[in-house]
Amino acid sequence: MPASCYYLLLLLLLSFPATAQQFLSGKIRRRSSTEIIPSVSVINISQKRTNISDMGGNYKIPARPGDTITFSSAGYLPDTAIVSDWMFKEKDGYLVALQPHIVALPSVQVDEGSNYRLDSLKRSEDYAWVYPVHRRRLIGSETPVGFGVIISPLDYFGKKETQKRRLRKRLKQEEIDYYIDFRFPAAYVSKVTGLQGDSLRVFMYRYRPSYKWCRGASNEDILLYINDKLKKYHQGY
Repeated sequence: MPASCYYLLLLLLLSFPATAQQFLSGKIRRRSSTEIIPSVSVINISQKRTNISDMGGNYKIPARPGDTITFSSAGYLPDTAIVSDWMFKEKDGYLVALQPHIVALPSVQVDEGSNYRLDSLKRSEDYAWVYPVHRRRLIGSETPVGFGVIISPLDYFGKKETQKRRLRKRLKQEEIDYYIDFRFPAAYVSKVTGLQGDSLRVFMYRYRPSYKWCRGASNEDILLYINDKLKKYHQGY
């Protein structure tokens, strides 16, 4: 190849700026508090990348200016941020403060049920890209063909698909936790028991009902359940 061609190729390569991968990082805490929040789902919707905050509330995710990132955790209202240049320049990273999800008392639970369903629908729409449009089977599997998309094992066990499966599992668990929080809200439990602060948190953790039970319980069942557990709480059980 003539020397002139080498010089031309070099100039072409230099004309493309190096685009190193950027990461948005920081800490997630409870709003109006110094309490950190671990295990928060951090999702870059624009790039379809996901991560989870560690036990110290720290998070890190690939991001570019203009990307849309959501932070969600059961018991808190989700928060959405549009990435800006200044977020990368913060000394201690971009701080996220999540607002606790306080559910109203049963006197308005009919409306709250509608709000819960709307919130659930909105979450499904936000994370629709995580779920496959059609059922899929692996090449070489003995599953009947039927309908759906055939994928190779390399794709199925690849990093991208593996992350999606983990996220689907996590979102399913979050949806379960959201529903329990909706039926067993801290504001209502505090009203019935008179407990507050650390005492309320201990009670909520110790006697948190199961998802299956909440699905079949009436408002009266929940009230009786709380009163029954309050007696055991005062007895030291």
